[in-house]
Amino acid sequence: MGTLKEAVELTKCRTGKADGTTKRGAYWLACDPIILRRAGGDGIGQSAADITWTLELRHFRGGEVRPTLHKDASHQNGAHGGAGDWYYGMEGLLDCGTVEEVVVALKAGVKLGRDDMDTCYSDRCFDKVRGALVALGFPEAAPGPDEGGAQ
Repeated sequence: MGTLKEAVELTKCRTGKADGTTKRGAYWLACDPIILRRAGGDGIGQSAADITWTLELRHFRGGEVRPTLHKDASHQNGAHGGAGDWYYGMEGLLDCGTVEEVVVALKAGVKLGRDDMDTCYSDRCFDKVRGALVALGFPEAAPGPDEGGAQ
């Protein structure tokens, strides 16, 4: 197949009204945002904030493909912002050739600051990640090392 970048480009998603606009310009999503991790409480009363990480595969008008992570931590009392934070440093995902490679890259975490890392992925969401990427025509994994005929 190729890379995740090529899979996004092959979707030809840049039709109709753009899904959003940033300082880089208008973009379209290659698929619905992919849930990567759910954590915390229900965000009500004394429970912890409801935290959800999602991945957007954005294809910009100018041709740039950019994977974007969104962390939404919301609580009814507003103590956790509610609007969420966006992270753009996941361009390494674009060179991945399989769902397996994407998961490995996501498990490395996302850099929040100079020294801070946060876990943006949970194996509980693997089926969502696999389903979304396979629907784009992306392969789940490369052949196993012992596959392919005797030598």
